[in-house]
Amino acid sequence: MKTGIIGARGAGKSTVFHALTGLAPIPGTAEGRNRARPGQIKVADPRLDLLEEAYGSKKKIPVELTILDFAPNPKEQKEGAALDPSLLPLVRDMDALLIVIPQFGGMEKDLVATLESIEGELVFADFDQAERRLERLKKEKGSDFERAALEKVIAWLGDGKPLRLLELTAQETQAFSSFGFLSRKPALVTVNCEMERASADVTGAEHAAVRAHGLEVFRLAAAFESELWELDDAGRKEMLKDAGLDAPARDRLIGALYNHLGLITFYTAGEPEAHAWSLRRGESALDAAGVIHTDIARGFIRAEVVSYEDFAVHKSDAKVKEAGKLRLEGRDYVMRDGDMIHIRFKV
Repeated sequence: MKTGIIGARGAGKSTVFHALTGLAPIPGTAEGRNRARPGQIKVADPRLDLLEEAYGSKKKIPVELTILDFAPNPKEQKEGAALDPSLLPLVRDMDALLIVIPQFGGMEKDLVATLESIEGELVFADFDQAERRLERLKKEKGSDFERAALEKVIAWLGDGKPLRLLELTAQETQAFSSFGFLSRKPALVTVNCEMERASADVTGAEHAAVRAHGLEVFRLAAAFESELWELDDAGRKEMLKDAGLDAPARDRLIGALYNHLGLITFYTAGEPEAHAWSLRRGESALDAAGVIHTDIARGFIRAEVVSYEDFAVHKSDAKVKEAGKLRLEGRDYVMRDGDMIHIRFKV
């Protein structure tokens, strides 16, 4: 899952990237796709830790998310602009966005006004894309279904509303799968602030305004979180303790992003490895098999499933079976967060 960081010039996007990944941003400026700097983040997962211990697994493989930062292009982004327009084509293939809004010394931006400005840029870019596609369809006498769907989208965007708030049918969603509509992407509004304000609550009016966009807010002291990467484990724990924290905020932000993407975690576990896998909420046991390996999905027979909660009580396969907590499920079974699965298959 790929998440792109966007926001105004000087919002601290690269500091947020470093806070989340520990990686330095691309130095200087760049153009084109060379501007992207990806960083892999392992999702902290206490459930996977328990499975590793219970099975004596030789290896532990957590879920990973990819966060992308982009080097600035001063030729394109004007001072005070909501976004760099040359960045928009680069984030069309992202699964989600982190919208960074600064609220630290010298860069105090109103959360609601800044968000609406950024959303306006995304909506306009989608409107332009949809309108150009509709014009081509009219000239080519293309699909009547796609034309009607585009007219529906254009009317919605013309009212200044993001597409994530528009209900689309499964067929319409499929028709637009290659468009990469920006205002339809899940996004987490990340307020980059100073440490003493990181735990402050968003005001009721701000919360309501953000929720009206179908979004959530997370406050992050990116500069503080970045400093943690420069310390060893002992120093990191001491710095967190002094700040009154048990763990880095980045773990909570990653969890919030993961949930906002509509993902669940399922597990496979044994002596060789304990493995966490991500799956979109509502997908089936057959989809889960495909995530593990296409051959397993092709030869799917049935799935042996136990919930993590039941395994955590009994802590062994034998005791789970004795307690009657092991279920046999077919390919259409809807996976639940925390399911542990063993798939029987034949190719």
